[in-house]
Amino acid sequence: MDLQENITSPSIVPKVERYFKFYFLLILHIPSLVFTFLILFNFKWKRLVTQIFGILLIVNALLILAELPFTLQFLYKGYLLNAHLCPVWVLINYSLFILSMILITWTSIERYLFIYHELFIKHHSILFHYLPVVLFSLYTPIFYISLVIFYPCEQAYTVYSYICNGPCYLFNSVPCLIDWGINVVLVLGITCFVNIVIIIRNIIQRGRMKRLIITAGNRQQWHRTLRLSFQLFSISSLCIIGWIPYGIVSSMQIFNNTPTLAYLLSTFFIYFPYIQTLLLPYVCIFFMPEIKQKLGLKWKNLYLFKKVYPHNRVHIAQTDQNYTLQDLTHYF
Repeated sequence: MDLQENITSPSIVPKVERYFKFYFLLILHIPSLVFTFLILFNFKWKRLVTQIFGILLIVNALLILAELPFTLQFLYKGYLLNAHLCPVWVLINYSLFILSMILITWTSIERYLFIYHELFIKHHSILFHYLPVVLFSLYTPIFYISLVIFYPCEQAYTVYSYICNGPCYLFNSVPCLIDWGINVVLVLGITCFVNIVIIIRNIIQRGRMKRLIITAGNRQQWHRTLRLSFQLFSISSLCIIGWIPYGIVSSMQIFNNTPTLAYLLSTFFIYFPYIQTLLLPYVCIFFMPEIKQKLGLKWKNLYLFKKVYPHNRVHIAQTDQNYTLQDLTHYF
């Protein structure tokens, strides 16, 4: 592809729309990245039940630092500056977003095990906690490198489209349906299914508790179940809100490609997954009271320091001024 020919072409996305998306993503992701680093800096990695949150935050930080700059540059300029970066952008975008979604799905399964089979997962933590994360982290880049780089088709990247209009394998039905069916539809389906199962089990468990004598141990176990379930629902909702609308419109477009669906997908729904990267740090910190308390104490001390220090500085200056006047009076 000749980049010079593309640069002389008109931009597909209107300038006002591009600038609005640019500043919206930039301004809102800056505090999100700051909170991500603050949480990771104070994260307690020894706690098995919250380790998956730290891994999700690392992937989230990689998305903001590695993928978002491509999107921001595209929105600001209206095109990608170098056409040779198209496969890099596609690989980073697909690998990290799908990895994040798969990890959230595994978080749902892991939360189910922690709620109802805690001893089992603790005794088999390598097999059901560490190994899946390693395999998923290897799977997504290998899968997309094989399709984006090595799949036998002619690339038709355009620097004037989001992620350069996608790799060529998307225009072949078999690899496209395999990718979409496994990495998006199946993953989202498992996430929704596990959440529904946990909701049903919580309702059944609550009904049983009403018919039994509630002891302190039962009450404590019930509160723990609710806490872990609420953590799961909050994390999963980000994935569902960010991907379900995009997935529905994309699925409709695969089987019935119309200009209206293409416009809705390229203008609105393709940016919905950024909801997950934007809000994930705030949801995670809400369920980490020790980190939330530590950060709150730091902000409080910083506020008190800023409030007290200027007062002391003015007081010293006034003292120096009074001393100088007394010296002058004594001299005369």
